[in-house]
Amino acid sequence: MQRINILDESTINKIAAGEVVESPTSVIKELVENAIDANADEILIEIKNGGKSYMRVTDNGSGMINSEVSKAVIRHATSKITRIEDLNSLNTLGFRGEALASISAVSRFEMTSKSREEETARTIKVNGGVLVDERVTGSTNGTTIIVRDLFYNVPARKKFLKSDQAESSAISDLISKLSLLNTGVSFKLVRDSHVILSTPSNTSTLNVITSVMGSDFSSSLSQISYQSDKINIKGFVTNLNYYRVNRRMQIIFVNGRFVSNKSISTGIEKAYATLLPKGKFPGFVIYINIDPNDIDVNIHPQKSIVKIDNIRMIEDLMYSIISKHLRERFLSKRIDRMPIKNDNKSMATKLDDKVLENLIHDDTDMLFDLKQEDNQIGLSAGDESSGSFREETPELIIKSNRDASIKNVYAYLNFIGPIFNGYLIFEDTFHKELYIMDQHAAHERINYEKLIKAYHHKNIEIQQLLIPEVVHLGSEEYDKALLHKEVFTKIGFSIEDFGLKSIHITAIPLTLTDGSIKGMFYQLLDTMDDQPENTIMKIDDLIKKACVASVKSSDLISREEISHLTAELSECDFPHTCPHGRPIWIKFTRHELEKQFNRTNQG
Repeated sequence: MQRINILDESTINKIAAGEVVESPTSVIKELVENAIDANADEILIEIKNGGKSYMRVTDNGSGMINSEVSKAVIRHATSKITRIEDLNSLNTLGFRGEALASISAVSRFEMTSKSREEETARTIKVNGGVLVDERVTGSTNGTTIIVRDLFYNVPARKKFLKSDQAESSAISDLISKLSLLNTGVSFKLVRDSHVILSTPSNTSTLNVITSVMGSDFSSSLSQISYQSDKINIKGFVTNLNYYRVNRRMQIIFVNGRFVSNKSISTGIEKAYATLLPKGKFPGFVIYINIDPNDIDVNIHPQKSIVKIDNIRMIEDLMYSIISKHLRERFLSKRIDRMPIKNDNKSMATKLDDKVLENLIHDDTDMLFDLKQEDNQIGLSAGDESSGSFREETPELIIKSNRDASIKNVYAYLNFIGPIFNGYLIFEDTFHKELYIMDQHAAHERINYEKLIKAYHHKNIEIQQLLIPEVVHLGSEEYDKALLHKEVFTKIGFSIEDFGLKSIHITAIPLTLTDGSIKGMFYQLLDTMDDQPENTIMKIDDLIKKACVASVKSSDLISREEISHLTAELSECDFPHTCPHGRPIWIKFTRHELEKQFNRTNQG
């Protein structure tokens, strides 16, 4: 029978540390948020080896008096609360009673702090939770904390840390979000002696967004605001021309902290649902303030997940606000609005019935008066839905071109004309069949097979750009792009560091010269892994993404170009589906058409 043992203090501290300290990022989060709570307006963050060997956070906040410095690393010590009732009305970033004790328990920890009331500072050193030194020192007002050799005494946890690059990227992402939230604070992030991020203090939120996330993103934004007795919402959302293949450009703050909340994101994305191509996501930076009594921030150790009372109301409210904003700002009054039937009315109906009545069904003409500027992203992506005849179950051609008889089809095709800005109608005069081609999917297949074959034969032809394309990025994406420079080169894209978080695209694959250069670049960047070696393993996916952005479904092409298109398609190995498996052709026999006109029984 196992006996019950009482754990020693060192083991208890290490277990507690596991609940708070998961990675270098969690350490930086605790230290920086403490600095913000101390009313600092300048915070310097320095890291080495992704924070695994060295982290330093220096602030000019209020600091601590000499007699309390050593108390800060005692478990359950905090200046944020004095009784249990205080948990329901926290106005700081949290009480974090375990933070410094937990961090010092799994590292070589050093802290120097000086208050404005005293002439001297005090420095303490703690190794593995044991105070090893304490002395009076000189320092400027504020606090400096150095964390060395994280998890040096917990090897089992240390081995689960990610690569230096991955840990660095996570810290960069964290500081970016904290910068967006605290525009009155100047942040500076230095990684391995290189300045990664620097923001000015006391500037506008939009200026910080530009500094952190890049001007391409910020120039697509428009402002929203809403206020009631219970909730205050403000922020920025992207227009209909900017969208990405993932949700990395979506940021939500609730009561002064970054949170991940699916319900709020869903409410916003629903407003864009009929306005963006399938599988594409809008970007936004949203700030929500609600009564602290209606939110629980302590259900997750890192406080990135919060519990909100009546979250369904907030989800529907976000949908209503964004829908109305998009309709009023971006959707033309000239568009014939089609009301939709909504039998299952949600709270959003009560909030704004007019929004629901005026949702747009037809997304082929939504870009009514938005000029196609250089910084637009994703305009080349087409609607992924099937043709309108799909309900009649026509034959979908999905055979491989290895069947030689399939090639013979092209010899009998007679082009009839285009429909719906992206589909082409052909008649097979010999077999008496009707074909509808998805022009976008056809181009995707042709470009994909050309580029993938050229890649495997290591002979990708490139086109030098007469005027390089400049892409303005956020700190994290800029870092990621440079890290993957060789991967870009492997598939025919030449990129150069242009400084100030900007990238020069100087050459692209010759096969893809008709597409949106920025669209292709962002498709590739969003698909890349944090590690280049992992990205190389999915080159096929990268090339597919580039080919998606390489053509526009609404391009009008001449008869000569159509003839060239069908000729190139006939040479493809798989000429009847796009690289993602959607059909390029839908075929109707004469018999199928006659059935629709009830002519099958006539002589």
